[in-house]
Amino acid sequence: MFNKKKKQLPELYTEEEFNAIEAHIAANFGEYENVFHELVSPDIHVDIYVVEPTPERNYYTLVTMGMGAHSMNVPKELRDRKIDRAELLITLPPDWELQNPDEKWYWPLRWLKILARLPGEHDTWLGYGHTVPNDEPFAENTELCCAYITMPYHFGQESTVCRLPNGDEVNFYQVLPIYEEEMELKIEIDGDALENLFPEDFDMVVDINRKSVVSKKDWFKKRADMKELFRWDEPEACFVTDRIMVDGCKVGYMYRDEPDDDRDSGWRFTAGDESEEYLEDPANSGIYALNTAANYDPDIIPFLTAPYGTAFMRDEDGVFQEEEFEPDDDDDEDE
Repeated sequence: MFNKKKKQLPELYTEEEFNAIEAHIAANFGEYENVFHELVSPDIHVDIYVVEPTPERNYYTLVTMGMGAHSMNVPKELRDRKIDRAELLITLPPDWELQNPDEKWYWPLRWLKILARLPGEHDTWLGYGHTVPNDEPFAENTELCCAYITMPYHFGQESTVCRLPNGDEVNFYQVLPIYEEEMELKIEIDGDALENLFPEDFDMVVDINRKSVVSKKDWFKKRADMKELFRWDEPEACFVTDRIMVDGCKVGYMYRDEPDDDRDSGWRFTAGDESEEYLEDPANSGIYALNTAANYDPDIIPFLTAPYGTAFMRDEDGVFQEEEFEPDDDDDEDE
């Protein structure tokens, strides 16, 4: 699995690197007894180390060994961060049939290998927040259809990076299977926006039947029809009701409140006819990128650079007029 000839294919770890990676896996993810050894390796040699369930961690942990022998083509502006080498892991329930070749059991192993080879095959890179779609469910018994690359939070900060003897670093990422609508939210905003919807007790162990953290809706506009109408360097997340996103209504009332976090633009968009009961139900709204809101109603674009504490209402002629900004009652109580 290791190779002292730098230019020999497949790309392999040196013996010292190999030993360091093995020690990192054992120390951070658990002792392993079984390894799925790869028989044919055209580019990199990817084995999968299997950490058995324990009382403390009642799940399988599958970790790749070999992906990090290849230095990924990271963008120039990120090359000083030492994120060009990586390994991947996935966690599976204790009753997962690892030895069963049926695709409903085998797909996590297949996808670890697909993802491990993707950077070399396409001269690209994988890192935190990346998504790789399958274009269809991973197997017939689940609707999960996309691989999301995140951090191995449950294993602690030390698990995320293995420092090699020569000073290089290999980053460890967790593969989380997600739904199409979850992937769409991540693409519209970012990975943090998706993960902020995870409940506090969110389980990173694969659950083929888990409930999506993003409501699946029948959008009024198709993603393929979206254009880049608005971009800036400030936060892009905004609140939009389903009267706009699903029913296709124009924005009737918009205001820019103080942001809730560092991704929030502060903008809130409603059709103007929503009842208080409607607005209080989180199922009737969502968080989207400003560009998405602009595609649904381009009339809002000239006002998007307005400062916090401004509001606009569409008049009878369909023209936005500035209104007096009235903060939410909840905000006043918090103060």
